[in-house]
Amino acid sequence: MKAVIAGATGLIGTFLVDQMKTDKDVMTVAALTRKSGEQVGKVAWTKVDFDKPADLEDACAQADSAFCCLGTTMKTAGSKEAFRKVDHDYVIAFAKAAKSQGIESFSVVSAIGSDAGSSVFYNKVKGEMERDLKNIGFKSLQIFHPSLLLGPREESRLGEKIGTVGMKLASPLMLGSLSKYKPIHVKTVAGAMLKLAKSPEKGVHHFEYDGMNETY
Repeated sequence: MKAVIAGATGLIGTFLVDQMKTDKDVMTVAALTRKSGEQVGKVAWTKVDFDKPADLEDACAQADSAFCCLGTTMKTAGSKEAFRKVDHDYVIAFAKAAKSQGIESFSVVSAIGSDAGSSVFYNKVKGEMERDLKNIGFKSLQIFHPSLLLGPREESRLGEKIGTVGMKLASPLMLGSLSKYKPIHVKTVAGAMLKLAKSPEKGVHHFEYDGMNETY
């Protein structure tokens, strides 16, 4: 596998790159970043401007599998327009660049509750992103729907910590259709993405908590 990853420095992307470093089936990794990087082993840290399609196309040129872990928060983005630009526009721009370079396997991190018709802005943007991805026409499209993500974060937020503790306590009670809301560790999401991309099945496939845990 020759991989290209957008969002390689984020929470899930960092774990995905680390797993690829030691995976014998991964030959090269183009890890996209906004800052200049260097080649470290099989990982080439590649500077791109997501507003420039040519940059993205060049980054995808040598890959056969694309992974998208792009995502921000309303607090970090600062506005709805800026949030949508990252979580929708940049994802679609990356996907189009990958498709233009012959990549037919695309894996993307979305979220539980994604729905293009939702009145909740976050869910609506995620749903529109998924809808537009499906229209690009990849042979294999894997969409991952994690709930609360567990793992090391650069920012420490009290409210998030309280919510995480509460979700962990409630997790054993989340059975059947509620299991998709269980918190999941980022290494599990990354591991499922990598494993499924090795033998991608045709069509569009969605993975929630149970599917990711069973795969990883």
